[in-house]
Amino acid sequence: MNDNQRQIGLSGNPDAASWFVRLQRHPGDRRVQSDFETWLAADPAHRDDWALVSGAWDRMDELKEDAQILAAREALKADLAAGRRRPHLRWAAGIAATIVTAGSLLGYGSWRQAQDSAAPPVVVAAAPQAIAVYRTAVGGQQVVTLKDGSKVTLSTDTEVRLDEWDRRRGLTLVRGEAYFQVAKNAEKPFVVTAAGRTVTALGTAFDVRVDPGQWSVSLIEGKVRVGGPGASVEMIPGHHLAQTGDAPWTLEKRNLAELTSWREGSLVFENRPLASIVQEMNRYSTRKVRIADPALAATPLSGRFKSGDVTGFVATLEAYGMVKAGDTSPDTIDLYPPAGE
Repeated sequence: MNDNQRQIGLSGNPDAASWFVRLQRHPGDRRVQSDFETWLAADPAHRDDWALVSGAWDRMDELKEDAQILAAREALKADLAAGRRRPHLRWAAGIAATIVTAGSLLGYGSWRQAQDSAAPPVVVAAAPQAIAVYRTAVGGQQVVTLKDGSKVTLSTDTEVRLDEWDRRRGLTLVRGEAYFQVAKNAEKPFVVTAAGRTVTALGTAFDVRVDPGQWSVSLIEGKVRVGGPGASVEMIPGHHLAQTGDAPWTLEKRNLAELTSWREGSLVFENRPLASIVQEMNRYSTRKVRIADPALAATPLSGRFKSGDVTGFVATLEAYGMVKAGDTSPDTIDLYPPAGE
């Protein structure tokens, strides 16, 4: 980590979590201490953020000796030592419970800055056949209310185009993820196009996501019909439809809380490989996390984390002995197996 370069937070200033890590690594560096005091005095909100971060960490430090956490860590070590590919959730459940309480506090400061500093949805000049285009930046989230009362919530790094409003309400999800709450109008269907497929609804709530090489639809309530080249299916609430590349569509029942928690500023994972969790966390942050060990990447975990707060996410994993972290650049954090594993 190059400490001569400022750690840029979502508000455009070094955030409290980044300062905490920097001070921990350089406890006797007067220059670092002086820079920190300058940042602390620059804005009253910085003191509030620092109190949240340092206080949460103190509580986390106390919890390291908690019997439940110690038992969870020992169970994890035993499972990994036995060479099990999918360690039992007995350890993950204990860690997840503490992540929700202490880890979420650690990430509160930078998450609050992201919410406060978020710009309104960008509406750009209409492209051919587009009435309006809405965009969010990495880590951003915005709600757009259409003139019929329908609402579109844009997730991180997302672009939605409003293409038609006469015979039907037509939108296109160009990239990213959006949650649609549709006002009922039997005379004017609500149609979302994504990755060449259409999702048609009259009055319902659903989530559509487009990533490179894959797309998905999650139905929260009501009914939608998804159509594409040579395929069509009607979905019922609680189901998730996905396709990767040219593979067949898959339709499965999923946890609705996990699918839509991003709207509340958090990400929920149930027994997901750490690599999958890291990939999702990276979507919400310009600072990226990498995993250097295949076995560590495959380790399953359950928990809830603040979206966009990769610093707090990594600090929580370190606090409970799951990983060892190292900065290869100001924009990258590498995760390694803990010492002795």
